[in-house]
Amino acid sequence: MLSKVVFGKVKAHNAIRSQSQVSQLTCSKELSRSNTLTEVLQTTLDAHQLLSVYAEFIKVRIDIEALQFVSDDQLFNLIGEFGDNHHQHAVMLYADQSYLGQMVYSLKQPLSMQQKMRLEQWHRELTFPLRNALKFSQLHRLAVRDHLTGLGNRALLEEVLEHLHIKLTRQKEGCHAVMLLDLDGFKAVNDQHGHHQGDDILRIFAELLKSTVRDSDQVFRFGGDEFVVVMEDTNHHQAQDVYQRIRQAVANCQELSCYQLSTSAGTAQLECFNTVAQTLEEADKHLYRAKHGGKNRHCGSQGCA
Repeated sequence: MLSKVVFGKVKAHNAIRSQSQVSQLTCSKELSRSNTLTEVLQTTLDAHQLLSVYAEFIKVRIDIEALQFVSDDQLFNLIGEFGDNHHQHAVMLYADQSYLGQMVYSLKQPLSMQQKMRLEQWHRELTFPLRNALKFSQLHRLAVRDHLTGLGNRALLEEVLEHLHIKLTRQKEGCHAVMLLDLDGFKAVNDQHGHHQGDDILRIFAELLKSTVRDSDQVFRFGGDEFVVVMEDTNHHQAQDVYQRIRQAVANCQELSCYQLSTSAGTAQLECFNTVAQTLEEADKHLYRAKHGGKNRHCGSQGCA
């Protein structure tokens, strides 16, 4: 027997007509890999792409209104939206005793026993490709995170900028700003008080950046005490406004101001005719101008302030 399935039904809550929940344990040593769905699912390690392939397979075989997969740290909306007056059927997927997450279906009508048995088979085929994709996704997230601050690292920054550059080249419109910042006076503090205190300062500055920039902005650690803020649909003047908020936040931060730290920044616009590397080089040149022109200020192609 390939998997152990336990069906249960609970009393409906709110506007959901009925709700059923299933736990499905699939064992790798007994898994048959000779069917078409399994072969298709094994062609990708991208979790969202794999789940999308599964969703496309399911929606032409079962009349479902919505479908999502929920793990401990991710949620994938695959089909439609969950609404009132629908039946829900949730399946908790396990691979060799390891919990992966729940596949949640929204349906106009409850599943028949035959449909549940067909789903059981399809879940068997999904389980181990999904486990591999989720592990790969977790490793990728760890690989692109800075271990000290938790921000995206330089590898993720370049990945994000390449994506924006491709989008910009295709659409021939848009205005994205790349701001490179560092802490004025950090080296002296780090040398005088030690790397442990320096690490604390970097963590504080990282949290300050995340809490100060706009919701649409992304923050990365570039290296050392250098950080990058990627601002989509942002011109020079808007970037200047963001910097002013950051500069004021640093001045108001007791943990940073007690060491007389400030921040300088240089901003470059991501252009379709420049590469990502050239954009970062331009931002670095503007940061150099800001540092050597008095510090605690922002420079870009339209001047310094």
